[in-house]
Amino acid sequence: YMVGYDEAAAWSNPFSDVAEGAWYYEAVKLVSENGLMNGLGGGRFGPDNNLSRAELAQILYNKEGAPAASGSAFSDVTSDSWYASAVAWAAEKGIVSGYGDGRFGPNDLITREQLAIMLWRYAGSPAPSAQALDFPDAGSASGYALEALRWAVENGIISGYGSGQLAPQGLATRAQVAQMMKNFLER
Repeated sequence: YMVGYDEAAAWSNPFSDVAEGAWYYEAVKLVSENGLMNGLGGGRFGPDNNLSRAELAQILYNKEGAPAASGSAFSDVTSDSWYASAVAWAAEKGIVSGYGDGRFGPNDLITREQLAIMLWRYAGSPAPSAQALDFPDAGSASGYALEALRWAVENGIISGYGSGQLAPQGLATRAQVAQMMKNFLER
């Protein structure tokens, strides 16, 4: 649990597109109350919008209290971008490593396996006890993501879809990421 996290505190829902009773309501409440995720402006959270790589770096950076960070490890992250400090911090901590060609791809939409990797590295890259990913589409996961995916599934952070698919290359919506962050914090 987060420091000072109080479940009983009344939350005044600022988002017109997050209905009480929605499957992601409690998750959005948690990430909003704790300053991990903000809305998109205009009173919207954008639960069905896809999340970018820079946005996930920003969420983890917010969780750490936005510590001082500067410099850019990536050619496509300018020092005046809204995510510059978050990406610099995440690179410094080894949470993000970019694409290997000097680019981070801040505005690229994040895949479920990239999300698992960043959360796994943020957690200190713990070894999962499971040796297999029991999903029919596990073969579509990148080799370098397997350990992170096994850890994320084992800890209930990421689960398969109703169809039994893990969809490691699939994109994650803001509502799904809010739920994954809730699962991560409460594991």
